[in-house]
Amino acid sequence: MTIIRPDSMPRFWWLVPWAYARQLHRTANALRALSDRLDDAVGLQERIISDQSEEIAKLRTEVERLAGNVKYWRIEAETDHARWLRVLEENETLRKKGAQS
Repeated sequence: MTIIRPDSMPRFWWLVPWAYARQLHRTANALRALSDRLDDAVGLQERIISDQSEEIAKLRTEVERLAGNVKYWRIEAETDHARWLRVLEENETLRKKGAQS
């Protein structure tokens, strides 16, 4: 991996200007490779975010469906409880009638 040092110049660069050109070329290639990797990282993060958004949407619909089921069963339980109380009241009245006779 090439270390990018933008503020460094080879010693006596004016005596061998091609060494400075070579250093600039290496730096440019390193920056190009770095930008390619960063583009890949950004693309990966975009895919992760879109996958998360899809998963969140699926989970929200599942939560809504389950909330509807819970509401249905709560109503059923309240209805069954009311029926049970009515049966107990009827049994109590039958018992009182049986005790009176």
